[in-house]
Amino acid sequence: MLLVLGDSDIVRPEHAVEMFKLLGGGVPGDLTGLPRCRLAILPGTTHTSIPQRAEWLAPMVDEFLDA
Repeated sequence: MLLVLGDSDIVRPEHAVEMFKLLGGGVPGDLTGLPRCRLAILPGTTHTSIPQRAEWLAPMVDEFLDA
């Protein structure tokens, strides 16, 4: 799962981090390998302005789907 939100989103960053951890994220990837889930918090972004960040988001989605 790829969780994407803005730093000024309806969902607070700390809640996104908790969801990320519940999905297996937040581990030391150098020691255990990268988790299958990913978390992206886009700076200067609200819930409704995420589509305006497509130039940032598209490469992240591509990399996630390739993994």
